[in-house]
Amino acid sequence: MVNKDLTADFCITIDFKKESEAPSRIFRSLSHLIDSFHSFDLDLLQSIDAKIEPIILLEDIETGSIKTWLKYALTEVEDEALKQLDWKPAIGKYLVKAKYYVIKFLEDKTEITDRVQIEDLNKDLLKLANETDIKHIPAYAPLPTQKLLQHLEDFTAATSYLTHEDKAKYTTREDEASFNLGFSIIPEVIENILTREIIESNITLILKIKKPDYLGESQWELRYDNKIIPVKISDSIWLKDFQDRKVDVRPGDSIRAKVRITTKYGYDLNIVSISYNITEVVEVIPLTSHGQDFLL
Repeated sequence: MVNKDLTADFCITIDFKKESEAPSRIFRSLSHLIDSFHSFDLDLLQSIDAKIEPIILLEDIETGSIKTWLKYALTEVEDEALKQLDWKPAIGKYLVKAKYYVIKFLEDKTEITDRVQIEDLNKDLLKLANETDIKHIPAYAPLPTQKLLQHLEDFTAATSYLTHEDKAKYTTREDEASFNLGFSIIPEVIENILTREIIESNITLILKIKKPDYLGESQWELRYDNKIIPVKISDSIWLKDFQDRKVDVRPGDSIRAKVRITTKYGYDLNIVSISYNITEVVEVIPLTSHGQDFLL
């Protein structure tokens, strides 16, 4: 638990193998974790009062295992109801406890594929917000699911610098939890968890080429509706001709193609993502002299 001689609210400890290579990984991970915590705190406080801003202060660092002691300073808010309360201890405890909940939640997991898991975690965080009891009415808001998933991804990215021989833990005055270095969450999984409905449509479009994929390892960059979009081409016959140099395609040219557009909608019915897949290239339209002033 946190050293009682300090006024720190929490501690990040990183255990590492002495004389191991790439020592900068420890400090990269520590720096990223602190930044991730601050970003998470800002979103957590949206549940209570957006005018409260958390500031993380460095109190002490111990060597051996690197122990970094940190505490909160909270800015004043122009809210008459809050001015009548001693709200800072409650808010500080909420921020500290919320991070413990998230780190503990990830401790025994290697991945997340179930939206229900995230909803349960969000309910626990909302309950913590309610327990601050700094509002006269129960008007606390849950974190948007997408935001919470992004923070899980960010925590994971922060510890990705560490090796399998390293260990990291989060300690408060009451609790302790270990960072799960084996947990991972990728953007595709986040997208799938957020998706409520998928709608596909097939349409013929003329798309202007910004960047062809000459190596066949990535998506093409094409211009559509005055935007640059990544597009997969699954017309294998045409692709082979292109890669065998039987088809001459250059930036600025256009292609008429049959395109499958896949739109994913979230539970709030907003668009989560749109992807474009060319199923058949009908023709290549070379850039003419009249189109030389086209800006890529």
